[in-house]
Amino acid sequence: MPVRFNIDIDKRSIETTAASRVTYTDLFEFYRSLRSHPNFANDLCIIFDATLAEGFDLDYDGVRRLSSVSDQFTKLDPPLRVAIIAPGDLAFGLSRMYETMKSASPGSVKVFRDRALAEDWAFGRSAN
Repeated sequence: MPVRFNIDIDKRSIETTAASRVTYTDLFEFYRSLRSHPNFANDLCIIFDATLAEGFDLDYDGVRRLSSVSDQFTKLDPPLRVAIIAPGDLAFGLSRMYETMKSASPGSVKVFRDRALAEDWAFGRSAN
């Protein structure tokens, strides 16, 4: 599976890795699996690392549909924080598009090229 996650209760995080080619279906299944996981909790943050992704079979419509699917996470009170690590240009561009679509849920999604900055933001160690 191109998108895998591990819930770390002690760290209060959901470590997610995207590898190989990633499709809309892969990302949709990730959200579905995450929501139904017995250890999922609203106070966790997601670190979504796209560093190992070889590419994304995703277009504007797919990003828009994912934005809609993920509303159940970003409209929580407080919203689940999602830090996306996307060092590659394609992943960064698609992720920024997603972040823009989530702007109705301020502060819930932010894209980074650097893991340390992403973790600082996700865990509230930075104002950025």
